[in-house]
Amino acid sequence: MTADGTTDVPRRDDATGYGVREVARLFALPEHRLRYWSQTGFIVPSLRTEGRALYSFRDLIAVKVAKTLVDEGASLRKIRRSLASLRANLPGLDATLGRLRIRCDHDRVLVDEGERSFEADSGQLLLDFSVASLHEQAARVLSLPLGGDANEPMNAHDWFLRGCELERERDGAPGDLAGLAAARHAYETALGLDPTLAAAWTNLGGLLAELGDAEAAREHFELALQHDPEQPEAQCNLAELALAAGETEAAISAYRHVLRTQPDWVEAHYGLARALLEVGGKLQALAHLERYCTAIGAIAPEQRDPELELRRECAARVAQELRAQLEPAPARTRRGDREP
Repeated sequence: MTADGTTDVPRRDDATGYGVREVARLFALPEHRLRYWSQTGFIVPSLRTEGRALYSFRDLIAVKVAKTLVDEGASLRKIRRSLASLRANLPGLDATLGRLRIRCDHDRVLVDEGERSFEADSGQLLLDFSVASLHEQAARVLSLPLGGDANEPMNAHDWFLRGCELERERDGAPGDLAGLAAARHAYETALGLDPTLAAAWTNLGGLLAELGDAEAAREHFELALQHDPEQPEAQCNLAELALAAGETEAAISAYRHVLRTQPDWVEAHYGLARALLEVGGKLQALAHLERYCTAIGAIAPEQRDPELELRRECAARVAQELRAQLEPAPARTRRGDREP
């Protein structure tokens, strides 16, 4: 017990650090949120042991502040300013970290050390916690047996399924970067365990394409085909990249290769129709659009997602326009100038 009544709680030495799972448990945060914060430079673990990134106790304070401010709706800019000030000032304080109190006073985040304090700009939020209590929480969490998370993937295939599940949850939402980062981590972990898992290469390539890194996406699709040469998903994705890059003939060749082995692969029919229209192949494009619309129309309406239905409607309109253009004009007869 110290003179001011604050208990100095023993804590793990900063040189040892805290793992992602421990920090996630301590603050009730998803692990993928911590990884995303790290990847974007928001809060990066400051320690590294044998190649493993670990959080120091000062990093825990930053996570605590960030989580509270995020929960209260503070802007990212204000949170970054607060964290920058905390990082700059915490190492220079004379008192032990356990005697600090961090609170919010109107629009200022304050760190008190007895009669002395400093501020970090934030929003007008309710933020008030003692670092000593954080010591105690960390000690309680670390005293729990880690055990195995019943939901934690155990092998490459499980990690791949976790990535698929995370992608379904984000449903292609462009603003869900945390979800994208979590899915990417799952696929990368799967490939670290089994580099021959072709489907993981394909899905990871799809995420990279979504991020705008077409070259990296192409490399991943090619790696998928090294391990599964006839995988239609990777072949169609490569064809799509070729079409987007203006390599129309290469795209046509790739789509046709898919249909030689998978004649009912609807995405290949749709992609090939688009590519054929680029080179004026209207009649062939119409045939592939009709195959596509027929296949999608056979799916029960309640099982079609809105994007698929929208694409089917678009394909049907284009097919109708093509029929009108390709339909031969009716023969016209000439009438005499005089009555018989």
